[in-house]
Amino acid sequence: MNRLEKIAISVRHTPGLDNAEWLWRRVRPAYDRMLRRLGSHKGLERTINGVDRIRLSPLSRGFVDENYEPQVWNRVMREVRPGDRIAEVGAHIGLYSLAFARRAAAGGHVVAFEPEPDNAQTLEANIAVNGWQDRITVVRAAVGDRCASVRFAANFGCESHVLRGDEASQSALEVPMVTLDSYFPDAKIDLLKIDVEGFEELVLRGGSSLLADKRRRPRLILIEVHPFAWEAVGTSSDSLLGRLRECGYGVETVAGIAVTRIVDYGHVVAIPG
Repeated sequence: MNRLEKIAISVRHTPGLDNAEWLWRRVRPAYDRMLRRLGSHKGLERTINGVDRIRLSPLSRGFVDENYEPQVWNRVMREVRPGDRIAEVGAHIGLYSLAFARRAAAGGHVVAFEPEPDNAQTLEANIAVNGWQDRITVVRAAVGDRCASVRFAANFGCESHVLRGDEASQSALEVPMVTLDSYFPDAKIDLLKIDVEGFEELVLRGGSSLLADKRRRPRLILIEVHPFAWEAVGTSSDSLLGRLRECGYGVETVAGIAVTRIVDYGHVVAIPG
């Protein structure tokens, strides 16, 4: 975090000023302009969980807390090796993608799938301030079990998603959807991260050939699971875990405990058996 931000946060939380919202409403526009000027080219430095230094565009400056999913972050980041090819499905503004690119270094590459227009714009801006356009490819598409055009609920930040079942949304728009098998017909993927607000099994279904190919399949899949959304898309704990088992993967928590049933929101890790 740069010096200006550190000073501003310190002042903001000074006793007697921390509740002076009338003052901050007046000051904030000028502060925002200064940050945009400071970060327009080099970005705003962040060190995520004390280990991964990246830069963020001023478009992302709302992300101030550098302590971000530490247990999940540490579990997946320790698997990244120089030269890895990594796919992130549902990349949002790219915090994981940027750290993947940093760790995989110049010999590696990240493909970041993000269909939400505002998220994708911010993701591309974050890539640019790091100068990693050669390390990260942004694909403005959803990922699922078929190649098609689908209705997408936008403007929900990290919770934007393909519409589920009979769901309606005033912010819905049409976005393209691809499959992992169509995008990676022959390529090897070393790591795969999936965060798709309930469509986890459909992403796996569209990558059946990749996941079944022992020469090309990821050595680790990190999946954010959303059981509360599964019924609308025809997924269950048994069907998701069964699909991973069919492809030769065992499933565990980020702490390494075997998973036999998923009932709560969280993260699981799949590793070839």
